[in-house]
Amino acid sequence: METGRPSPAGVRRLLGGGVVVLVAGCVWAGWSVSRGGLQPQDVSGVLGLPVGILGILVGAAVSLGALRLQQATDARAAALDSLAGAVREIEVAERAHMLGGGAHLIDLRVEVTPRQGGTEPPGPQRLSDVAAWYCAAPGRLVVTGAPGAGKTVFAVHLVVRLLAARGPADPVPVRLAIGDLPAPRTHRRWWGRWRTVGGFERWLTDSLVKVYGLREGTAADLVARRLVIPVLDGLDEMDAEVTGPEPGRAQRALDELNAYESVDGSAPVVLTCRAQRYTELSERYAWLRQSALLRIAGVDVEEARSYVEKRSDGRGSPLDALLDGAGEAVAQALSSPFYLGLAYAVYGEAAQGQAQPLAHLATADEVREHLLAHYIPAATRAANTAAQRARQRVVATESPWGRQAEYEPARVHQWLHHMAGEEGKLSSIGEALGLVSARALGGAVMALALGAAFLWGRSVEGLFPARWWDHQHGVVVSTVVAGAVGVLAGALFVAAVTDALTFAPSERVRGSRPGLGRRLWQVTTLWGDIASWALLLPVLLVVGAASPVVGWLAWVPEPASYVVGAVVCFGVCVALAASENTVAHVDGRSLAGCVLLPLLGWSLGFVMEEVHGRPGHIASLVGFWIVGAFLADSTKATGFALVTGFGMCLATTVPESIGPDGGAWGGAAVGFIAYCVLGCLFLGSGSAERTWRGVRRAGRVLRLPGWLSLVVVPYAVGVAGEGLLGFAGVVGVAVVWVAMSAAVLLDVLLLWLAAALLGRVPARVDAFTTWAYHAGLLRIVGGDYQFRHSELHAWLVRNPRAPRP
Repeated sequence: METGRPSPAGVRRLLGGGVVVLVAGCVWAGWSVSRGGLQPQDVSGVLGLPVGILGILVGAAVSLGALRLQQATDARAAALDSLAGAVREIEVAERAHMLGGGAHLIDLRVEVTPRQGGTEPPGPQRLSDVAAWYCAAPGRLVVTGAPGAGKTVFAVHLVVRLLAARGPADPVPVRLAIGDLPAPRTHRRWWGRWRTVGGFERWLTDSLVKVYGLREGTAADLVARRLVIPVLDGLDEMDAEVTGPEPGRAQRALDELNAYESVDGSAPVVLTCRAQRYTELSERYAWLRQSALLRIAGVDVEEARSYVEKRSDGRGSPLDALLDGAGEAVAQALSSPFYLGLAYAVYGEAAQGQAQPLAHLATADEVREHLLAHYIPAATRAANTAAQRARQRVVATESPWGRQAEYEPARVHQWLHHMAGEEGKLSSIGEALGLVSARALGGAVMALALGAAFLWGRSVEGLFPARWWDHQHGVVVSTVVAGAVGVLAGALFVAAVTDALTFAPSERVRGSRPGLGRRLWQVTTLWGDIASWALLLPVLLVVGAASPVVGWLAWVPEPASYVVGAVVCFGVCVALAASENTVAHVDGRSLAGCVLLPLLGWSLGFVMEEVHGRPGHIASLVGFWIVGAFLADSTKATGFALVTGFGMCLATTVPESIGPDGGAWGGAAVGFIAYCVLGCLFLGSGSAERTWRGVRRAGRVLRLPGWLSLVVVPYAVGVAGEGLLGFAGVVGVAVVWVAMSAAVLLDVLLLWLAAALLGRVPARVDAFTTWAYHAGLLRIVGGDYQFRHSELHAWLVRNPRAPRP
């Protein structure tokens, strides 16, 4: 059940209805008395009935409001408990994963600067002290330190401690990567009013929906009531450096966080950032207001020795000799908890003398480079050993290593290098293969599928009655429409496949354990969606074209069919705009393409109306695609521009008038033109999410279930297509659509196969990313994989080949 404050809309409707009944009774009583049809002594009885009805309605409204309030409160408490449980499963596992065997947290020294007027204890402290007083009274906290100082580890530990100290109605801490926060977009509407889209609260709500599976209304309610404590990691990763007078992403993010307030003032937030970067931002008057500041100090030799002793359970370790004879360079490098952990992985108990000594290294940077170069081989050897031991045990199935394969260090390095994306994240499959190569491969597959569909259609023509192959406006027009649909669908599919096919952690890796029923439901849902889009939609197109609905609707007046055609066409176009691949423009150049391509399509329509014969049509189409391809490339036009350009060509060639006497097709042309104009004004970058929310609200208002729209829309398009292209033209479009859908699946398979054969990704990517996560090479932040540390990510990017042992 959706949570939220009971809306007074129902009370207003009941009161309004009662008032209308009372006023109507008064008017009728006065009119009856004036006409002599009602005696004055009967007026009180007549007016008493509406007054009584009004009282009953008011009582019912108050009772319903109280019931809704109680239901909302119970649902909110249940949502909080569910969210806390999901966060606990993920973060407890993440803390144990990041700290290694035994989960030994180095209780580092910190310097605390309290907020202005705050009650936080100032001065030198330990991380355990900070966790204790922050859990007692959560507020705003900024954790700074050098790279690898343990900021992320402390953030994870703080989330776990907050969950342990949380009461039934207390807020839930949620750890997210602030680097994913998009900048809010402010634009001026055509009537002059400014509008801001996005923002921190919108992003926080969407993150709760994406990562933890909350319903959108529930997530928005928890965020609005400040029942979520954002623990934001990696402010320093938002910009490479602070340059120029314009504010960067990090500065804009701080502005949004400063505006994130509750009824008591500034809402609680935890933020991590590198000390140098936070100092640079503070010099530009950008910092988190009303926040306590933590500066994590480095690890001294005694703390490092104590850490190694705890990791080794008091036994001797090869790392002891390194610490005893540590020079200045080694001591400086190992003052970072991250590099101390790397040193333990390289020189610890499982090292077995694989790595070279550090005595020949003169500077701390050389020591760090040496540890990074040996970390992947050491982690791979340790993971392979753990997998071998787990398979030999009776309870191997209880360990995650019992299901893991073994890998070679050189191949692991090669795969991770190609899978390294931006901001420390894993790339998509298209980026790992190379976007140019991936899109070229996808385009070739789509072209072959399109050619095969046309050849197949021509080869089976003789198997069906000749009347089935009658085209309303000739074979050329039907072929052009089917080909354009295939080209546009293929372009959108290729962009979606190459950009959106990412390496995401499964629910099991993230900490939750879905049951058999949930796994079966996910599999059936996936294949159900594929079958719906690839098979059901073209079948409904053909069924709609074969049905005699066009003859049944002949009695509908032309103005009515005109309005219906305009509304339906406009609504379908808006529904398609709910995809980021079909937004109108992202900048001024793409906006120019959105204006020029429809004008080019409009001109082509007039040319095709004047030019008769197949050669003239073919020459016009070839010229259109050449000029359109040039404009699309030079203006960086989006899918919106291509679709509207082709649609404008069709709108011009419609035989009916676009006036009120044009019937359904004239109305559809007007609806499409209106969509084109309004899209250029409103459908900018990031508008897909807003459009999708509007489509869902419209669906709730109209009470149309999703399956009904999936059935009605293609059926209606088939009916309309039969009137424009004839039955044969609709069949051609359906065949092309099936071919494009099959090409998408083939394209995905070939992308994986090509990337695996070229050594860019492993053959079983999910198994490898799970292995890399358990091996300590990856971590999970905000539901996505990231590299263990930005230093490791940067080292992999600049080292395409594994160093020689």
